[in-house]
Amino acid sequence: MLDHIVFATTDIAMTSEWLADHTGVVASEGGPHVNKGTRNRLCSFGDTYLEIIGPDPEQDDPGEPRSFGIDDLTAHRVITWCARQHNLDTVVAAGASVGLGYTSPVPMRRVAPDMTLDWHLSLPTGGIEGGILPFFIDWGESRHPSETAAPGLTVAEIHGLHPDPDRVNALLAALGETMKVERGDLPGLHVELSGPSGSVVLPK
Repeated sequence: MLDHIVFATTDIAMTSEWLADHTGVVASEGGPHVNKGTRNRLCSFGDTYLEIIGPDPEQDDPGEPRSFGIDDLTAHRVITWCARQHNLDTVVAAGASVGLGYTSPVPMRRVAPDMTLDWHLSLPTGGIEGGILPFFIDWGESRHPSETAAPGLTVAEIHGLHPDPDRVNALLAALGETMKVERGDLPGLHVELSGPSGSVVLPK
């Protein structure tokens, strides 16, 4: 199931302002990802959320590339999505059964304004078909970020675009996930969000 949508940027403040101008929703501060060189702001969809993620100027250079190709971005764009799963070892095994590599669970931490969140990720080690194939998260005992993120947005539409939708749908099914995937010239995610002031399609 959808946990969150990843919207990466070179400038979190600029992208948050862009989103607010289009939808009327101001993203709330999430916090830094410790030792990863990134931070985020969040908008809740109810029990899922949008993550605006970019460089954290208050952290030292992490000494490795920032996640989601942030160091190579020239503009904000929707990168991928995250699926919620409570047994990440099962995800790793399911991916391996269809030739998809996923990492063993990786521990993560974010220091939020009012709490510290700890969770585990299982990340793809190969292609993600334009962001249609998700990475996976297990929040464990941590409070889910959607509970404290800024409300007001809804997901009007989310679907994949791919030259070979049948193959990608089969891979999603093997991972235990579903998403409408339509035929398109280039692989990617189409995400439209609606707020009190209007709707916006996230650049991809």
